[in-house]
Amino acid sequence: MADIAGVRVLYTGDYSREEDCHLCAAEIPQFSPDICVIESTYGVQLHQPRNVREKCFTDVIHSTISQGGRVLIPAFALGRAQ
Repeated sequence: MADIAGVRVLYTGDYSREEDCHLCAAEIPQFSPDICVIESTYGVQLHQPRNVREKCFTDVIHSTISQGGRVLIPAFALGRAQ
């Protein structure tokens, strides 16, 4: 949060209120900003439940490796790749 000439501005990257395997859910700030700027890469998308997505992901990896293939997983953000 930044205070600019008495105006409280909150800037945040993309966030989720859903708990993740390695990231905590976003917390609600204890103040009310005058201006809020939010990145929203996935803001209007509906996703399958996490366990369904993870099973599909691991099934594809298992199938590829069991057929002698190799898997390269590109990651757009370090925090998501750990």
